[in-house]
Amino acid sequence: LPGRRASPHVAPFIKKAAMEASATARRDDAKIFLREFTRELVREINPSTKIILFAIIIFAVVGALYIGFAQFNEARRGRRIIAEQQAQLAAQQAQLAHANEILNKVADSTERLQKTLSLGETLRVNYGPGVCLIYGSYTFVEAGTGRPLRMAESQSNESGNTIQNGADQPELTPEGNGQIAEYPFVGTGFHTGDGFILTNRHVVQPWLADERAQSLTSTVNGKPRLKKLVAFFPDNPQPITLKYKQAATGEDVAVCTIDPKDLPPKTPVLPLEKDSDTVATGRIVVTMGYPSGPDRLIAMLPEDEARGIQNRYGSTESLLTYLGQTKHIRPLMTQGNITDLDARRIVYDARTGEGGSGGPLFGPSGRVIGITFAIFTENTASNFAVPIHFAISLLEKSGWTAPAIPDPEQKDAANAAQAGAR
Repeated sequence: LPGRRASPHVAPFIKKAAMEASATARRDDAKIFLREFTRELVREINPSTKIILFAIIIFAVVGALYIGFAQFNEARRGRRIIAEQQAQLAAQQAQLAHANEILNKVADSTERLQKTLSLGETLRVNYGPGVCLIYGSYTFVEAGTGRPLRMAESQSNESGNTIQNGADQPELTPEGNGQIAEYPFVGTGFHTGDGFILTNRHVVQPWLADERAQSLTSTVNGKPRLKKLVAFFPDNPQPITLKYKQAATGEDVAVCTIDPKDLPPKTPVLPLEKDSDTVATGRIVVTMGYPSGPDRLIAMLPEDEARGIQNRYGSTESLLTYLGQTKHIRPLMTQGNITDLDARRIVYDARTGEGGSGGPLFGPSGRVIGITFAIFTENTASNFAVPIHFAISLLEKSGWTAPAIPDPEQKDAANAAQAGAR
């Protein structure tokens, strides 16, 4: 009929689920209704639809597993790549460190080479003014009386000719009015602080090594006596009196002293090496001294000037005094290597000569490692030096205290800084 509302259509499975739910004792339990509703709903679904839904679920699960596995593999591959990159980075860092080490070694070698090439000049500038030329003379006196021995007066025959005695050397006698026999000598020494000068024993006691003196003492009852002993320092116009202090008995080392007030201003103190490990065969060495005494100094002058000086100054003392006043006294610096050594001597090939005895032998550290005391004339590569520790022991016995002086490398840096400031 028009206007009459039709009754709603209810699905059979819903009616059935409602009836089963109402049959229970707990009718108000919504859970039971939902369970029955779900069961009936599943029962009413077409099997093909169920298969499709199951396939969709399986596909979703498989897809999720695939995506998860792919992400896991990607993460693992990423970790492997990161590990490889880290290994490559570590290898590159190791190579860089090795390259830096090689560069540092090259830089050190270059620096050592530069120091080696400039070592001699550096030492000459820093310590040359502390190396002195020692001049002295000695005579002989008659044992018991102390009378000086003189040259025997020449005797003439009836014809007026001088009678020769046939001896290689002139006779000495305490009698008569002949000239007193005086023997000059030269050597080298160096300043070690507080007016202490190191040299050789045979420099300040030259009769011990002088063949003339040995032959005289064997034929004449005379004793040697030191008459004069002075030191000529570079840049100092006047000689300074040296006082013999002490000499070693076993080694060719002697200590002399001067009044520190007589030293030229800023006379350097030569540093002494106390570490024996720095002395080894093959190491570079530098020696300073006055080989050949005034003869070498004159040879450095122009020929005309040298000839005029030799004509004006006959004695060694007057010649050295002139050279000191004109500031021509400079030690000779030579460079070489240690060729051999033992507990009591250092053998080296830096050239030197007679007159260079007592000079300092510098090691690569810039400190004195020995004192030159002998040369082997048949082999220029064999000059000998006393290890410096023997001299240090003798200095300490003489009352010397090691002065606080800067390390040679620090002194070089200070000199460079002063030069830069100027």
